[in-house]
Amino acid sequence: MENISPKSPADFFKEFEKIVKENDVNNTEENFLRRFLIGHHYDIFAALKSVQNYESFIHRHKETWLHLKRSQIEKVMSSQIVEVLEKTGLQDQLILWIRLDNWDPQYTTADEILQVSGVLCELVYLKYKDVKNIDIILDLNNLSLKHIYGLSPKFAKRMVFFMSECLPMYMLHIYVVRQPKIFYLVYSLFKPFLEENIRKSIKICGWNFEVLLVTIGKDNLPVELDGLGDDLDPNRWLKLFYKKKNQIYLQKLGYEFF
Repeated sequence: MENISPKSPADFFKEFEKIVKENDVNNTEENFLRRFLIGHHYDIFAALKSVQNYESFIHRHKETWLHLKRSQIEKVMSSQIVEVLEKTGLQDQLILWIRLDNWDPQYTTADEILQVSGVLCELVYLKYKDVKNIDIILDLNNLSLKHIYGLSPKFAKRMVFFMSECLPMYMLHIYVVRQPKIFYLVYSLFKPFLEENIRKSIKICGWNFEVLLVTIGKDNLPVELDGLGDDLDPNRWLKLFYKKKNQIYLQKLGYEFF
C-alpha cells in the first residue's frame, strides 16, 4: 500500500488560497490569509468562514472602522484599557488584558475602544507574526454603573461577533477577574449573543488567580494579578503604530488616519 505523506503548511496554504479566491475574498495577500489559517489550526473551512466574517464586518462598519482620528488612537492605546502582555503564556498563547478600571465612558466610548482594538490587532500581527491562540483576561476591578451605561445591547452584539467570529486566532479562555456583584448584570447583557463554545471558555475567577498562574504563568502575569511581569510601557503600541513602514502597511489595508 502506498504511503500518503501528510500535508505540509505550504500544501494547506495553497489549497486555502484557491478556496478563498473561489469564494470572492477581497484580500488575498499571503500574510493576511496565513494568519487565519494558522489561527484556526489549518482548518481550511473554519479559516474561510472567519475571513469572510472579518471582511463582512469591515464592509458594514468601514466608515467608522477604517477612518480614525490619530488623537482617538493615542487616547485609547495610552490608557491601556486594552493591552497585550509582552510575554506569551505557557501554551504559547497571546494574552489580552482588558482593564475596565482604566475606562472612563464619559471620555472614551465603547465603540472607540473596539475600533482602536482593530488597529491594535494589526500591530500585534506585525510584532508577533504567527499567532495561534489567545487568552483574554477581562479585569472588572471597579466596574460600576457608569460602565454599564456606556454599553448597549447593539454594541454587545457587535463586540461579541468581532471577538468570536472575526479574530484570526483561536480563543482558549476568557478569564473574568476581580468582578463585583454588578458583573452579573453586565453578563446578562452579553450572554444572549454568546455561542456555546464561548460560554464554555469563560472562567469566573474573582480574586483567585491560581488558574491564571497554571495556564499563563506567574512570570508572565502583571503584578496586579499576583504575577511577576514587568510594568508595561503605555506608549509601546503607539511607537509601533507611528513607524513609517507600519503606517504604509495600515494604509494598504484601507485605513485612513487624520
